[in-house]
Amino acid sequence: MWLPILLIIAALAVFALIILHARVVFVLELADGRALVRRGRVPLGFPGACEDVARLHRVRQGRITGVRGAGGVRLAFSREIPERTRQAFRNVWTPPPGGGDGGGRRAAG
Repeated sequence: MWLPILLIIAALAVFALIILHARVVFVLELADGRALVRRGRVPLGFPGACEDVARLHRVRQGRITGVRGAGGVRLAFSREIPERTRQAFRNVWTPPPGGGDGGGRRAAG
């Protein structure tokens, strides 16, 4: 009786993990004053700016994750990064421009 219910719950959990994993755009790890890209691609100046913010706010370690949402990429922070410091990281975040389907065509007129 319980086995089918447990199998359904396990399947839903695996499906949820796959969906959440696909939404992660990048993972940037802060370790000893360095910002290391662990996964994905980040805008060119973002790791250096994160190093500056971490140095300024004395953040020794932590993780910044870019998560794709309906409004674009948002930043998620590990608990090692204090709440009061997170806004400074958001301030240096410059999301890549949206590549809409322009197709390269000129407007007719």
